[in-house]
Amino acid sequence: MSTTAKIKMKNLLLIICLMVSGSTYAQQADPLVKKIEVTGKAEMEIIPDEIFIRIALKEYKDGSKKVAMDKLEAQLVKAVSQLNIPESNLSVDNIYGNNWDYRKKKSDEFLATKSFRLKVSDVKMMNNLIDKLDAEGVNNISVAEVSHSKIEEYTKQLRLEALKAAKTKAEYLLEGIGEKLGSALEINEISHGSPMPYANRAVSNTMYSMSESEDYSSDMDFKTISLEAQIRAVFEIK
Repeated sequence: MSTTAKIKMKNLLLIICLMVSGSTYAQQADPLVKKIEVTGKAEMEIIPDEIFIRIALKEYKDGSKKVAMDKLEAQLVKAVSQLNIPESNLSVDNIYGNNWDYRKKKSDEFLATKSFRLKVSDVKMMNNLIDKLDAEGVNNISVAEVSHSKIEEYTKQLRLEALKAAKTKAEYLLEGIGEKLGSALEINEISHGSPMPYANRAVSNTMYSMSESEDYSSDMDFKTISLEAQIRAVFEIK
């Protein structure tokens, strides 16, 4: 192929590329498409059925004798079994301790603290568990986290409701100016991070006496979880 033929071929290829590029840009940036952008929101309150409790057991001295962690842990495992809670719901969370006695301001016999994580379905089970434990060996009990077994299902439901709310908003806004809603051009979820569905509620053995609660049975549920979904949608205006 001669030099002149090669130059003509290169020019032809360049023209074809420019034509394709221009056509693509025209499709992407169509200034004649009228659009409306709106957001939709949906909320829900649910009572948690998965409550994760953090239970810290601490060895203590009964006179000159130490009540060891093995005994306290065995008591906890037995209490969980008596409440018909699956053993798989109980796990070790942390182990720590020191041998400093702040009252004597000196080192004493080492007393270990071991914390556990237990999943229960309601707070009434937490009350029943406390009744079965050695109050002296319980260092702290707190609610670490709450959730719901169907939280993913509820979240999907909220997203659909938020999208429907966005569409409804767009329809009545356009109706006010005599326009009609077209097809959806863009749909995005607006994320605000995870909800904060729990508070760290602790029961210390220095503040709680099991004997004081023997005649009281609570029927209160744990506070609800607030779920929310927000959707941003862009619709064509017909």
